[in-house]
Amino acid sequence: MHPVQIVDLFAGPGGLDVAAEKLGIATAGVEWDSAACTTRRAAGLATWEGDVRRFGPSDFPDADVLAGGPPCQTFTVAGTGAGRRALDDVLAFVDRMVAREDREEIAKDLSKLEDERTGLVLEPLRWALEAIDERDKPYRAIVLEQVPAVLPVWEAYAKALQAEGYAVDCGLLRTEAFGVPQTRKRAVLIARMGGEAVRLPSPTHRTYRKGVARDSGDSSLEPWST
Repeated sequence: MHPVQIVDLFAGPGGLDVAAEKLGIATAGVEWDSAACTTRRAAGLATWEGDVRRFGPSDFPDADVLAGGPPCQTFTVAGTGAGRRALDDVLAFVDRMVAREDREEIAKDLSKLEDERTGLVLEPLRWALEAIDERDKPYRAIVLEQVPAVLPVWEAYAKALQAEGYAVDCGLLRTEAFGVPQTRKRAVLIARMGGEAVRLPSPTHRTYRKGVARDSGDSSLEPWST
């Protein structure tokens, strides 16, 4: 069944949404940065400017796919490191959310984190659970990405979503393994409600290794792109 609409959290200037729209899938992006919103609107993308914490599934009743790439600054090696230091706390928050603890209490405790951006990694889970509990219309599919340090959070998400009836896969993907002329790793989670198991895509290109020729390695894969 063709997706009706993707609601994209932390949508940025709209890379995912432009691709989806070209495939004929409607999108709605939530983004707080005004410059990114200006770029989105110039591209003709439906945009809600504001904090994702002020929105929820009921604001996008037609959306049946949830996507998002929460802020990475506190988890990335180049960032503050606050997210990595708070990883155990974040994983504990996942358990509390799955147990349906009081949301106001959770929000109050999240505000005590060293950097409030760290807690934003939990927003997609809030949306997914609210769609189940309040809208009674689970998202048919979920696609999330973040820097590699967030993989343990996605693994906790996977267990939570599987308990709600989703088939889930998550892991690290390398951009150059899919023909992108760039070396970048990302932790990716994909989930689908019910049905057959899901799997992350298989590489189409060889991975980059410094000092190793492009034409060496697995001959069934294309050389990485320069």
